[in-house]
Amino acid sequence: MRSSLAVSSAGSAVLPHKPNMVEGGARSREGLAGGRPRRPCRVGSRTVAGLQQRVARVSIGPEPPGGEGVSGAASNLRPALRVGAELAPWQRAAAAALVDLGLPPVAWIGRRSGTPCPDATAWLDEAQEDLAARLAALGVDLVVDLTWAPARLDLAVAVWQLRFGPEARPGPPGGPELVRGERSVLARLVELDGPSEGRVLVEGRIKAVRHSLAATRARVLDVIARWPARALAWRRAGLLPVGAGTPCRFAQEPPAEPRGLALRQLLGALRRLAECAVDERWRLGVLEASIGELLEGARPTVRWLPERPEGWLADPVGVRGRVVLAEAFDPSTGRGRLVRTGPEPDAPVVPVLRAAHHLSWPFLVEDGGEIFLLPEASATGRIQLWRAAPFPDRFEPDAVLLEDVAGVDPTVLRHGGHWYLFAGDRADQDEVRLHLFVAEALRGPWRRHPMSPVVDDLGSARPAGPVFAHEGRLFRPAQDCTRTYGGAVVINRIEVLTPDLYREVPIARLDPDPAGPCPDGLHTLAASEAGILIDGKRERRSLRAFLANLRAVLTERRAACAEDQPVAARATRAR
Repeated sequence: MRSSLAVSSAGSAVLPHKPNMVEGGARSREGLAGGRPRRPCRVGSRTVAGLQQRVARVSIGPEPPGGEGVSGAASNLRPALRVGAELAPWQRAAAAALVDLGLPPVAWIGRRSGTPCPDATAWLDEAQEDLAARLAALGVDLVVDLTWAPARLDLAVAVWQLRFGPEARPGPPGGPELVRGERSVLARLVELDGPSEGRVLVEGRIKAVRHSLAATRARVLDVIARWPARALAWRRAGLLPVGAGTPCRFAQEPPAEPRGLALRQLLGALRRLAECAVDERWRLGVLEASIGELLEGARPTVRWLPERPEGWLADPVGVRGRVVLAEAFDPSTGRGRLVRTGPEPDAPVVPVLRAAHHLSWPFLVEDGGEIFLLPEASATGRIQLWRAAPFPDRFEPDAVLLEDVAGVDPTVLRHGGHWYLFAGDRADQDEVRLHLFVAEALRGPWRRHPMSPVVDDLGSARPAGPVFAHEGRLFRPAQDCTRTYGGAVVINRIEVLTPDLYREVPIARLDPDPAGPCPDGLHTLAASEAGILIDGKRERRSLRAFLANLRAVLTERRAACAEDQPVAARATRAR
């Protein structure tokens, strides 16, 4: 059984033929109504202790604006923040992010009745007739507008403003998306060129809580608070020159009060309940082509490996030679374990690591002649390294790399003399936010990257395989979860990766074949001697899945009450 892989090209990026294991070195559960506030990470110490099918299509995006070859005058980077009458918590977080990156606001612009921030150099009343002159006297060259009021284009400085939805409307966010029954909110930080046009500096899709407008807005505001600091850091480094950015036009008027919101929130709650009945079945496949051939327009086949009657296999990220480490999920227990298998249809499945909690994502890394395993074990609330003893049949606990980080799909990379660790955090919108950590050695100590979280996008944040290099460029596979968890694979090109800076841009995507055996998702891309390993899923409805997922939801609610926290701050399975 075969189907074609449709490829469209709008760029010339060539990816490696054989990205491999890094040299030198339970599926996420997300809350009913949002993510818990991000916890500070604590550095850990050393502890001892055949069917054939084609994928639907791959499309390649254009070269990003503001990348290589883009020139423009640099800003003096003296921002003022426009905040309205009172400082909301997310606005304070935006200011703190600027301070953390060494770009503190020069002034605050608000109403006369407002309460100034003690850290502000100046508090300016926006009703003053000489506001422009006062800003000029302070050397302000940029106003970051954190209000939902009409933009101030009369101040003779650049203006950045937040916009939402495909129509790029002013805030507040979330209402129209919930009324339309959408899964995410598109947010953008825009540099204004006029009242109805500008250029996009940062954008991302934040997962909506379809039964709660308040929780949806809290999620969105928590994410976008760091965007002005991120864009200014890029500009300071010359990665986002003045005049760069994707042009866009937008609505000038804020959205009307959404009608039918109460009904939509009720329908969202019912839909969330119905999604408890979704039973995912994943299986492994081998893409018999190089990634370069794929992006150049080839139409390769996918050889899907047989389904396993005792459970399903996914996450084939641990590859060494023809040995493949993967997750084996047991529906009877609702937990995964790590196994070794191979790319052949009759390859045996042999357990290599079990635990009392869910295990997945068997990421492999070499360092100092030893082979290590870095699995996802987010239920433990930490990121733990394991050492092969020997590979591939046994692993022993090694170092705890990060405490108080419920790491999701942890991925390590040695680059430029430093180690980098990418991961989601189960307690912090793990499908939307990508966290980054830095160390001088694999065992640490690890520190949070100053720009972390480095990606905030439901469509390109969560890892989907090892970072790989080709012709001096790095590429990071990621999951597109905008339609469903693990709905497709996106390949991001890393533009800059240093201990102080990070930037990536999506350049390609791989979608499932709607007519194939795995029409509902793809969420892994890794290489082996036999070809590129992927996994795909088919969804079905079952009473067993409904009862298991409902039990997980109720367990999370009880845990939230026990900790005196709202359910919105807990994490249950993402859909």
